[in-house]
Amino acid sequence: MQTINAEGGCLCGEIRFRVNGPLLGSAACHCRDCQHVCGGAPAYVVVVSKSSLNITKGQPASYANTAESGAQRTRQFCGTCGSPLFATDTSFPDVVSIKVGSLDDPSLFKSEAQFWTGSAPPWHLIDPNVPQFPKGPES
Repeated sequence: MQTINAEGGCLCGEIRFRVNGPLLGSAACHCRDCQHVCGGAPAYVVVVSKSSLNITKGQPASYANTAESGAQRTRQFCGTCGSPLFATDTSFPDVVSIKVGSLDDPSLFKSEAQFWTGSAPPWHLIDPNVPQFPKGPES
C-alpha cells in the first residue's frame, strides 16, 4: 500500500496540517454537494485514516449536512479564507478525505476512481481511463 507523507493548509495560512500514513484511495467526486463546495468542479480527494491526519496550526470551521447517500457528511474549511480542507462521512467513520488543492504539492494526486458521475454536468470532462461510478462508494 502506498504511503502519503505531505503537508498542506488553507489559502491564508491560518490552518496547517500534516498527513503521514497509508493512502487508502484517491478520487474525484462529482456529487452536487462537492460541486457547490468546489464552485462547479468535482472535489479531488485523497483518503487516509483519521489517525494519519494531524492539524498543526489553527482550527477549521465545519459544516454538516445529509448527503444524497443518506450519510451525515461533515466538511471542514478555513473560517477565514473559506478554503475547503477535509471531509468525513458517517458511512466511513475511520477515514478522512483531504482536498487535494489544500496539499502543498497537489501533484501527488492521481485519481483512482470517479464517483457520482451521474451528477456531473454535461460540460464536465470525465477521464475515460479512470473507473467511473454513477453513485458513491459502498460502505
